[in-house]
Amino acid sequence: MRPGFFIQTGLIGHEREESLRLIGKLLPSTIVLVRKDFSDRADLINLIHNIRRLYRIEKDARDPYIAVDQEGGNVVRLAFLNYNPSNAFLGNLNNPRFTEYVGSRTGYDLKELGIDWDLAPVLDLSSPYNQVILERSFSYDPLTVAEHGKAFIRGIQRYGVAATAKHFPGHGGVLGDSHLMLPKDERGLAAIMSDMFPFREAVHEGVSSIMLSHVLYSAIDDSNPATLSPSLYDILRRDLKFTGLAMTDSLNMKAVSKDFSTEEMGKRASRAGADILECVDIDRAMEMSHYLDMKDEHASAERILNLLPEKIASVEPPDEILNAFALVGNSIRKEFAVLNPETRTAILYLDDTRESIVGDSFTNSRGIIKRLKETGLKLDSFTSEDPQSSFHYYDQLIVIGRNEHLKERYRSFTDLMKGKKSVFISTGVPSDLGLFPDSVGYISTYSTKVEAITGAVFRAFGYF
Repeated sequence: MRPGFFIQTGLIGHEREESLRLIGKLLPSTIVLVRKDFSDRADLINLIHNIRRLYRIEKDARDPYIAVDQEGGNVVRLAFLNYNPSNAFLGNLNNPRFTEYVGSRTGYDLKELGIDWDLAPVLDLSSPYNQVILERSFSYDPLTVAEHGKAFIRGIQRYGVAATAKHFPGHGGVLGDSHLMLPKDERGLAAIMSDMFPFREAVHEGVSSIMLSHVLYSAIDDSNPATLSPSLYDILRRDLKFTGLAMTDSLNMKAVSKDFSTEEMGKRASRAGADILECVDIDRAMEMSHYLDMKDEHASAERILNLLPEKIASVEPPDEILNAFALVGNSIRKEFAVLNPETRTAILYLDDTRESIVGDSFTNSRGIIKRLKETGLKLDSFTSEDPQSSFHYYDQLIVIGRNEHLKERYRSFTDLMKGKKSVFISTGVPSDLGLFPDSVGYISTYSTKVEAITGAVFRAFGYF
């Protein structure tokens, strides 16, 4: 079996010709795409066509699986699709049937584009200070995460698209971002096993693949992060009885690439039990392919070949349902005197700084401004770049921001909100609720989607 068969890698952005040349040399069994690889829907379809043509005609090889991270919320590689508001939104709504619909909608959309594999859902438990997870998680409660994870998996795999439960055995118990460093989970075995519960349930649901985390769990293996740990792969196979495809998180992330050479990562992950080694840096992936020493090459090849679930549905789930839920699914976290729709109101969009480099979908202030203008509400829009004097004299103020407990700017605008009829609209997790004065209202959208924020603005004015 060619070494590239056990690799998942990426492209070099818009350097299409060079990317395809390198892909033709490596022939990985799966290619993961990100936003910079294509300009729009038509360009994506053309790219996938060219990749499949390369394999089928020029290389006489089996089609590769095309994968994306289409989690919803702030991790969306295909922004032109009508995507899930966020897992935190779904967990707060707590309607598993709707979560299953979201999975179905995602599966239908990806299959229509020629995409086989979604590196979702995230089954980590949420923590307000874990900057890489936040609203990517369904909940802090293992039972809730398990219920919604199963529902999403059931929905997406119905359309023949493989789901990936990640990041086993759970990334929620640490504060560090594995894109930047190696987090260490120093908790005891019982706590880590509790975090595994959603993954155990995903296995029972028949999830196609599980991604291991770049976190070191000292109670299990004090030398290796999960992606390189034979002990963690053994737990996945022996204790959870998982028979599907096990893969690493991307091996170009600093959690592992900072301390291990390309050769070490390739040898350790393959010997530990990974079926697929993900490395989105194609140059490093090509080097890594020379060092693979698969624990059971035949078994891994079989799991790769049998990755895709049976497609049992083809009817398009109605798109309107997603927008309707996004519009009304937000929740009031702090009661307030509703704003007067007849009074001119300032609306301030805070700069959308990222908490983690994994996120790539942020507040679309232009889209929201355009949508709100269409409503006829008496709103004047401002951004963080405007001087505070611009909206100082308004009697009513709406501020839109996210995860302010992780930032230092909150004092400047919370002081501004005092003495006004004010409402803060949170597009992240509501862990910053305690930062705001008692007089300030607080509405959670758990989402940067235009529909969700528009709905929250209408709630601020008491329309529903």
